[in-house]
Amino acid sequence: MTQKPPILVLRHEVCSSLGLLERLLEEQEITVQYLNTSQGEVLAKPLSDYSHLIILGGAISAYQSEQYPFLKYEFKLVEKAIAQQIPTIGICLGSQVLAHVLGGTVYRGESGREAGWCVLEKTEAASIDPIFKDFPQQFKVFESHQDTFTIPPECVHLVLSHTYPNQAFRYRDYVWALQFHPEIDDQVLIDCADVIRQELIDSQIEDTTIEQLIAEASYYAPFTAPLADTIMRNFLQVKSKALAPL
Repeated sequence: MTQKPPILVLRHEVCSSLGLLERLLEEQEITVQYLNTSQGEVLAKPLSDYSHLIILGGAISAYQSEQYPFLKYEFKLVEKAIAQQIPTIGICLGSQVLAHVLGGTVYRGESGREAGWCVLEKTEAASIDPIFKDFPQQFKVFESHQDTFTIPPECVHLVLSHTYPNQAFRYRDYVWALQFHPEIDDQVLIDCADVIRQELIDSQIEDTTIEQLIAEASYYAPFTAPLADTIMRNFLQVKSKALAPL
């Protein structure tokens, strides 16, 4: 049997993972390679060796590249992936990296932090989007952010919330930015508890605790898991135009 090409995942917090998004990859025996860019790791193989690219979240901001120089390397890597038409998804900070690379503006939102399980809504364009077409009109997923972005040129607005309208967009037919976290379950929160606890402190949120979020995740994860499966199933159907021959 021919081995399937791996998926590349850029990781900003070593505690983070694909969580619920990894279930379908395990079923299909697709390998995941994490690249810890925040730890100075750089890609040793050509991007064309990977079928898809996923950019995870993190506690920093996409506009802090002077403070965190590894972001400059990441911007170039993402630019190359887009130029090679490698199917890409960015989650939270990953979505902001995509917004920056594609010409949008990433900035600190004025409506406070969205933290916890929030109701989101599809735009009309999402009803025919390759990723979101199978989603319900409204759905509840995990959020943990205060930064937001403008929708870059040539991009399609897909998802909104009452607090921050720009929750997801698509560039052409192979790049998606998701401000929310479809991968979150209780185990992902447990693994990154220290990071999230510090985010709550920094945002001066006193009515929400990491323990509360973990308990809520145990309840909501069974409802979120099918959405994560839908995202990954539809994402895998988008084929790379740069994939190296096996």
